[in-house]
Amino acid sequence: MTNGESTERAYLEGLRQEPWIRHRLVVVVEKGSPIDAVRGAARRRDDNDFDQAYVICDVDQYPTAGPTREARKRDVALLWSNPCFEVWLILHHDDCTRYLENAGKAGDLLRVHVKNWDKAKLDFGVFRDTISLAADRARKLGDAPETNPSTAVWRLVEALRRHGLCG
Repeated sequence: MTNGESTERAYLEGLRQEPWIRHRLVVVVEKGSPIDAVRGAARRRDDNDFDQAYVICDVDQYPTAGPTREARKRDVALLWSNPCFEVWLILHHDDCTRYLENAGKAGDLLRVHVKNWDKAKLDFGVFRDTISLAADRARKLGDAPETNPSTAVWRLVEALRRHGLCG
């Protein structure tokens, strides 16, 4: 689940279609704050008898402590990106270690690698072959959301691998 409306959803829908995903990966967009997304993910997991719930959120203007506590309480994996999901996308193409003021600056940096970058029209094919590389780079950045830049999206990739859900 994500509280982002287009970029995160398009990426996760592309990931869901990959042949190495052997089991069902459900992608849901929960509009609202990170705490709303956490509560929605827990509710959907429980109502539909899913094993796990993951929420991907940007730090943006949101405080992180409350949603992080709520995620722990509800046993939801909350995967922050600081300042935004685009950090994860940049890491598919290069290291990203300099402070990023906001999503606009991250988008500018992403355009260096993805010339026609448009967050409303994400082409998963541009990122498909470098998921493992992005995960390796993300792990080296430090903990999200404390570090800028950082992202914990790599934890979803690791969970898929750890549970034998990918080839």
